[in-house]
Amino acid sequence: MTVATSHGVVRRLQRISDDRGLFCVAAVDHRDSMAAEFAEHVTAETLTRFKADVISALGERPSAVMIEPEFSFPHLTDRGVVPRSVGVICALEAQGYMADPSAGNQLMPGWTPRQLLDAGADCAKLLILYRPDDEEPARRQERLVRRVVDDCAAAQLPVLIEPVPYELADDDDRRRTIVASARRLSALGPMILKLPYPGEAGCRELSEIDNPWALLSWGVAFEEFARQLEVAAEAGCSGFMVGRALWREAVAEADRAEVLATTVVPRFDQLCRLMDNGRPWHKVVQPTTLDDWPWAR
Repeated sequence: MTVATSHGVVRRLQRISDDRGLFCVAAVDHRDSMAAEFAEHVTAETLTRFKADVISALGERPSAVMIEPEFSFPHLTDRGVVPRSVGVICALEAQGYMADPSAGNQLMPGWTPRQLLDAGADCAKLLILYRPDDEEPARRQERLVRRVVDDCAAAQLPVLIEPVPYELADDDDRRRTIVASARRLSALGPMILKLPYPGEAGCRELSEIDNPWALLSWGVAFEEFARQLEVAAEAGCSGFMVGRALWREAVAEADRAEVLATTVVPRFDQLCRLMDNGRPWHKVVQPTTLDDWPWAR
């Protein structure tokens, strides 16, 4: 079964995927978690420079980069740091959500999907803390997701939903929670799901859901993420969106250029190769019919 969506969304999905129809995304939209990787308190300037260094080193390799309006968007696109051939996925969520999972998420003030589109983004991203069995917080988060999905649909902007589980008891709870989250949120409309690794069985279950999904690194070491991605690609995921597993070792400014060239870039190339067996998004998402257009008859 495929998901029908607007022609504008399809065009922008093409912008954030590679020639295979796969999402090979470098994520530097981190704020609090990125700052925590540095040995001491860092300024906004330091974070912005680091994001720019990572994006510049990767060049045209990513199908898209994931950035945010606090430190990097639209500054890095305006300055030409993001190559014109690379799509832009922009975060909508405000920081501070980890303080109390039951309190839910807030959107970043001053930015809507329409404003992201007008400023040059190709896709919006919303991270939410979410457990479908934590009923009251789950319903509150679902209202936020539905609002963002509807706003993105009105702007013909693709949307990436990232449900992050919390208070996981064990591996089985992890699999159940991730898969149940994907199923429940997928029913709210066309979206790309950005998900943590749920185990091999969980990957197969995720690929039965109508919307395409991509694997996030969730702070694990690179070697572990590469193993996870190989399994996920075989099971039918449509890409990866990698952050700290890719660039963690490059935070030290003294040898950053060397680490980016000898570690980060080869890592990204390896992840792209691991996606050779992935499922292209266009196997899952199709544009709405053209039958009503006279020239299509």
